[in-house]
Amino acid sequence: MRITAIVIFLISSQLFFGQSQYPKEVFRSPLDIPIILAGTFGELRSNHFHSGIDIKTQQRQGLPVFSIADGTITRIKISHWGYGKALYIAHPNGYTSVYAHLKKFSPEIEEYVKKIQYQKQSYEVELFPDFGEIKVKKDSVVAYSGNTGGSSGPHLHFEIRNSINEKPTNPLLYGLEVRDATNPSLVSLHAYPLSQEAQVNQSNERVQLSYSKQADGTYLAEKVKALGTIGFGVNAFDRQDLAANKNGVFAIEQRVNGKVYTDFDFDSFSFSETRYIN
Repeated sequence: MRITAIVIFLISSQLFFGQSQYPKEVFRSPLDIPIILAGTFGELRSNHFHSGIDIKTQQRQGLPVFSIADGTITRIKISHWGYGKALYIAHPNGYTSVYAHLKKFSPEIEEYVKKIQYQKQSYEVELFPDFGEIKVKKDSVVAYSGNTGGSSGPHLHFEIRNSINEKPTNPLLYGLEVRDATNPSLVSLHAYPLSQEAQVNQSNERVQLSYSKQADGTYLAEKVKALGTIGFGVNAFDRQDLAANKNGVFAIEQRVNGKVYTDFDFDSFSFSETRYIN
């Protein structure tokens, strides 16, 4: 039976984003207020990974939503569910920005949508304007924030996707400023036997491990007696400044006896992977 020492690193978003290779200073913020997050990219939802960030709108609706760069509108969707009123803008650098749960669009876009709604005699529509038909400029108001669709309170759901493969990427990788000097917190840590022969601390059941927080913000777990193949489960959350809500962590790194054994970060994923949460 092997005895191992385990260190868990919960990595803050700001620590990683300052080192990322994604283009900075290309996109502006979609809102003219400080970005305070109600939800982070990749955090675990009921049956999917969160594909964007949720930006608080000061418990208000109707805040101007700006195009983050020059582009052309490629998709407009209105639904009673899901994203509610949503707008998709393709940009020349190969990315598409998505704005969801909107209250309404800009007057030009509203007129375009209403005309087709009357033609189809339907409130719910999904439209794909010809490329270049509706162009927008950086800093132009394209919509107003709201609470439509499957939203439980006023906020802006915002995404940046790769235009070619539709993969959502973490919007904070592109230099959007979020005040975050708060380290993530570990709630609980478990070890799991992954085969019939495996044991953790002489048990073939899930075992909750004790741990201690270190001065550098990492967590040192109790030493584990392991037989066979075992795995670990982490329950953790992250808080950004100016908000009390518990958001998902950006990255987790596990070291066993001093060596990196497992690590992951939520910089991007494909929609075909989102059900892996189940």
